[in-house]
Amino acid sequence: MEPVDLILALATAAANLALAAVLLAKSRGGTAVPRIFGRPQPVPRLRAAMHTCLGLGIGVGWLVKDIFPSHSTGDTVLFNVISILLAASVVFALLGAYRHPRPIRDEP
Repeated sequence: MEPVDLILALATAAANLALAAVLLAKSRGGTAVPRIFGRPQPVPRLRAAMHTCLGLGIGVGWLVKDIFPSHSTGDTVLFNVISILLAASVVFALLGAYRHPRPIRDEP
């Protein structure tokens, strides 16, 4: 693994896991709607789950992809676990997008 890959994987994992921790901390465990960068973040538990899956799937998956030789059982299992984590993050993102009520704008 190249040094740049290592730095990018660590940054991706750390950023997503840190954002999940901030969402849960600012929402007091998911009971309040936190504001991040001045914008309200509805359904903080769902967003935290999404960022946790993204951090583990992309960042940590990128870090451990070179542990197993290609086309081995460990490589296949790791690929399937990462695929499940990334699919779960997409599902969490869609659930978060559709559960948040959008304001209706009146067209003139």
